Amino acid sequence: MEDFLPQISQFLSFYIALIVAIVVHEGAHAAVAYLGGDRTAYDAGQVTLNPIPHMRREPFGTIVLPIISVFLMGFPLAFAHAPYDPYWADRHPKRAALMAFAGPAANLLLAALIFGILKLGLHLNWFEAPPGGGNMLENMVAARDWAESGPLFMLAKGLSLLLSINFLLGIFNLVPIPPLDGAGIVEGIFPQPVSGFYRFLRRDPWISLMGLIVVFYYGGSFLMRALFWMQELLVS
Repeated sequence: MEDFLPQISQFLSFYIALIVAIVVHEGAHAAVAYLGGDRTAYDAGQVTLNPIPHMRREPFGTIVLPIISVFLMGFPLAFAHAPYDPYWADRHPKRAALMAFAGPAANLLLAALIFGILKLGLHLNWFEAPPGGGNMLENMVAARDWAESGPLFMLAKGLSLLLSINFLLGIFNLVPIPPLDGAGIVEGIFPQPVSGFYRFLRRDPWISLMGLIVVFYYGGSFLMRALFWMQELLVS
């Protein structure tokens, strides 16, 4: 039982950080769509940072999948989505592109804010560069004197997870391959025939599935290199 408790604690830490990042992402999509004239997500109650409406709409992606993936892969995966009116998107492609951009932009803005907080903490000697080894996602910085308990340890771990997950989610979703938000941005800002081609790709579920597989397979190493670069910038 004592060996099991740290695993539960780690799962909950990852899960909470992941849900925060997803809610920020989808809430931004929903808010920008509403400001652009599409009430679909607003009427569904998703123009909010309250996780409950997002989890209620996508219980598999926010509850079931994280539990399954932590047993199969060792860490939780999750997803959610804010609905929008495709006819509105067709009539207002630039607004739809802005809606698509809003999700990853919100994640990257939150990551930038947390980066600034951690940089200040390093300056005040609350944190320091982490020792070698360990999971980088939760060890962007370490508590002072490399403490492994106490409030500074918890703060370093929690903020590291929020920074890593928001940064990775923001960068990942900007890739212009369906079904990621980058494809929606391209569809909205480019004229025909590029926009029509991307519209066709994004509305075929099999192409979207293949797109995810390709991005996961080829993009994982790039994302980790980007995370290493950000950590070097943080602790330098």
